Order: sequence, then structure tokens, then C-alpha cells
Amino acid sequence: MRSLPAIFEAACLIRCTGVGRSAGTGPQRPLAGFAGAGHEFGFGSGPAPGPGFGGAIGTLARGASFLSGGDTTPPSPGAAPASTGAAPRPVLAEFNQPEAAERLSKLLADLGVAATWATLVGGGRRQYFVHQVTTPPVAWTLLVQQLTLGWRQGRHFLLRTDPVGASSPHNARREALARRAWQAASLAAGRQRRGGVFGVRLADQEMAAVLVRSARLLGATASIRTRPGCLQVSVTSMTTDAPLLEIATPPLRVAS
Repeated sequence: MRSLPAIFEAACLIRCTGVGRSAGTGPQRPLAGFAGAGHEFGFGSGPAPGPGFGGAIGTLARGASFLSGGDTTPPSPGAAPASTGAAPRPVLAEFNQPEAAERLSKLLADLGVAATWATLVGGGRRQYFVHQVTTPPVAWTLLVQQLTLGWRQGRHFLLRTDPVGASSPHNARREALARRAWQAASLAAGRQRRGGVFGVRLADQEMAAVLVRSARLLGATASIRTRPGCLQVSVTSMTTDAPLLEIATPPLRVAS
């Protein structure tokens, strides 16, 4: 699959939703519609803070601006079709950070999916912002299948233990996938930095395992700790020439 890195990164972005609230933001919710759809790819295993999916979305109002490719109404999974007769766009993911929504939309656009993202505001006097990515209804089933397959293949490739040489194309692909995983986590998960320790908070156990393995492939070591409502993956050490260093050091450099 020539597009595996892009599909894998998109899958990682979605799997990193669920926790990671920034100041002034609301709950982050992953992938509406995947549960019960017969796909293994979907929600993180841990609880998300704040209201569950579908609770807060009904209270969201249209923000001052929509940072998307042309949507003029806030999409909602249960919304009625617009007066134009157009079907509502399924919500693929919601993020606390606009950079994560923008990145996911770009990845999907490069894969031929006309994804758009919009900024919604809710919460009354204590406002928070949700950056929502939607896709055309006609693309939903195929996209879910692509994300499922891309996640499965990328995860398998990263976690395999057979040795490869430093100049092997397989090793180069592993490093590329490892970069994509940590870039996605840096954008979409709850990013933390205390002293010299860089880490992220997320709810998905498989994604956490992928990040630990990816850190090792990028010249660093990472550990997983259980925290209330989430898992914390912390980079405990890295060499000065570790490829992970440029990802862990702001500003984040996202691969094209």
C-alpha cells in the first residue's frame, strides 16, 4: 500500500482523541459511527473526560468562522438534512486542537477524500471550542475500511520483531511510520512537558504500545503509566541525534 504512511497517520490522529483537554476546551471525541459497524478500528479503550459523545454536540453553536473547505452549517451525526436536500456529513473526529483537524483533513484530501473541518463553540459562559472533521456520506464506508486496514498494517509493521538492516527499505519504512505515529500524537493527544520529559495522554492502549515501540525506533525510550481516565506515554530518554527530538521540540514539524 503506497499510501500506507498517510492512512496510518490519519488513523493515529483519530485514535489519539478521547482525552487531552486544553485550557478553555471541551471534551474530545473520536470517530462517531465506528462503534458497532463491524470494524476493529475505533474508540479508545479508556474513558474520556466530560460528556459522552452526543451529549455536548447538540449544544454546540456555529462559531464566528468556519475553517473548512466550504461547509456553512455545523455538521452533526443526528442532524436533519439541510433545506437544500443535502445529506448530513458524518463526523469522523473532533479535536481540541485546530492543527489536528487541519492535518487530518489534509491527509484525507491527499487520499482523495473531500474532508472538511470546522470550528464549533459551545459551553455557554465557559466556552470551549471543538474542531470537527466531516466527510461526504458516500465516502464513509470505503474510508472506514481504508483506515481499518491502514491501522492494522502500520501497527503490524511497527511491532514486528524480525531484525532488519540499517540500510533496509523495511527499516526506513518503520522509521517513517514511527515518525507519523508520534507526529499524530503530538497534535491530537494531550501533550505534556515537565522539565526535560516530553509525553502525551491518550485513552487507547494499542496506540500507547505503538508509541513506545516507535520511540525506540526513533532513538529514544518511552514508558506507559496509568493515570485517572487515561494512559500517559512519556519519553524517558533520547540521544541528541534521535529523530524523535525534532518532533518533541516545538514548533512541531509535520511531514508532508
